[in-house]
Amino acid sequence: MNRYEYVTSVITHGLLGRKGDEIDRVELERELNRMGSEGWELVRVMTDMALHGEKDGHLLLFKRPTS
Repeated sequence: MNRYEYVTSVITHGLLGRKGDEIDRVELERELNRMGSEGWELVRVMTDMALHGEKDGHLLLFKRPTS
């Protein structure tokens, strides 16, 4: 049976005047490559999330098999 561990990452919203649901592709690709190099696989992107106690942004959910 496969077991996974999960982690989230956040890309915060851009500069003032930008729409909250916009995603900076360069920043997204940088984060995907960083997480992929650590063995994480992207599961889902949730845009424009209100995060408790943090700056709002786009939430990325990753998983990888446990040992």
